[in-house]
Amino acid sequence: MRVSGGTQGATRFELKTADASANPYLALGAVIAAGLDGVRRTLQLPDEVTGDPGHLSEGERADRQIKPLPTTLGEAISALEQDPALLGALGPERAGTYLAVRRAEWEALRELSLQDELRLLAERY
Repeated sequence: MRVSGGTQGATRFELKTADASANPYLALGAVIAAGLDGVRRTLQLPDEVTGDPGHLSEGERADRQIKPLPTTLGEAISALEQDPALLGALGPERAGTYLAVRRAEWEALRELSLQDELRLLAERY
């Protein structure tokens, strides 16, 4: 989430949660579920990050509790499997089905070269 202020005091909220390969309904549902989970558990927002977190050192990111996003589908699957809020929002049947499809996709793609993976995904999406 990014909040930007204008010169006249206007504020704009930007939500950049996914790329074009994501299901927009699932992506938005995940954001809503995560927000509701934070409200239910009365989690506090972290300090604002005003610059590119990629330019911070590992120590600075750790101090601010900025964690990297998964870099592979396999890592993303593992992260979802460990997230009770998102699994609960999906429900047991939908979560199980979604994870099974993504695991099968990961198994099919993990050994492909980047060029072959991009070609396959470009045809699919």
